[in-house]
Amino acid sequence: MATIVRLGLIAPLVSLIVAASAQRTITYTVQPGDSLYTIAHKHGLRLPDLLEVNNLRNPHALQVGDQIKIPVKGNAAASAQRTAQPAAPASGWAELNTDRVNIRTAPSTDAKRITLVDRWTKVQVLGRQGDWSRIRLQSGTTGWVLAKYLSPTQPPQTRKQVAKRTTDRKPAPRPARASASRTAQTQSQPTASKTPATTDASAVADGQPTVVRRALKYLGTRYRYGASSARGFDCSGFTSYIYRQHGISLPHNSAAQYRVGKPVSRSELRPGDLVFFRTRGNRISHVGIYIGNGKFVHASSARGRVRVDTLTSGYYHQRYVGARRITKK
Repeated sequence: MATIVRLGLIAPLVSLIVAASAQRTITYTVQPGDSLYTIAHKHGLRLPDLLEVNNLRNPHALQVGDQIKIPVKGNAAASAQRTAQPAAPASGWAELNTDRVNIRTAPSTDAKRITLVDRWTKVQVLGRQGDWSRIRLQSGTTGWVLAKYLSPTQPPQTRKQVAKRTTDRKPAPRPARASASRTAQTQSQPTASKTPATTDASAVADGQPTVVRRALKYLGTRYRYGASSARGFDCSGFTSYIYRQHGISLPHNSAAQYRVGKPVSRSELRPGDLVFFRTRGNRISHVGIYIGNGKFVHASSARGRVRVDTLTSGYYHQRYVGARRITKK
């Protein structure tokens, strides 16, 4: 009988040991700019899982220096190392694969910092020295960055490429009716057909849609709830502010903006379209501006500033709802 009792106790213990080994955790120290949302996204987790393992109820109760547990199942850590970012190229074009990266005057962490750049920033790699790469920013500034922060990418598109892509998307013109008066009018205004339409917020200028060029000027501007000015934005305040500069009035609410304009499928997205997400339950609660190449610019509450993120994977890919194309009436 005693042997049977022991066996009955051993079975649950074995189950607990197996469960513990399957749900290992690592410790993460909260850095400036972190939130539980971004930490969960960085480690491929759901926010509720992170709250549960740390016994937290308020996702906003987080301070720099706090240590939180990150659940790691099975061989996830080893797998993550095997699937690390592609090796930095020795030359050609690359993009930053993480946020808040220092560009320095020399290949050393003690060298003076020139500037700070974010994820998706494209740079030209000029050379390599040990763990460091010498790079040139698109502004022309040169400096050094740790090579591990660079991933290979395609070169940025030229103005001619963007213009050609826009032209290729235009439908074939309708056959013109024979009309002497129209012919005479066309001959008297030979440049009219070359003038881009200004009523569409995605009209191309200087190689990029004008709304996108304007939006990208505010990268790094701080997030301020309820704000819609150059001193700070929330998500819908940012999109309404940018479109207001183009003479288009949008409501200061992401769900209300989703009811404006023409619906656009993901496969037909064009730079300048508004993209929408469900980040809080089932209602639309976030909006940004599509900039092309699977990326969008938005005022991020999690990061506390205007920044660029991707639609093709991760947090926003999973929460994408749809898009709207906005034109002036």
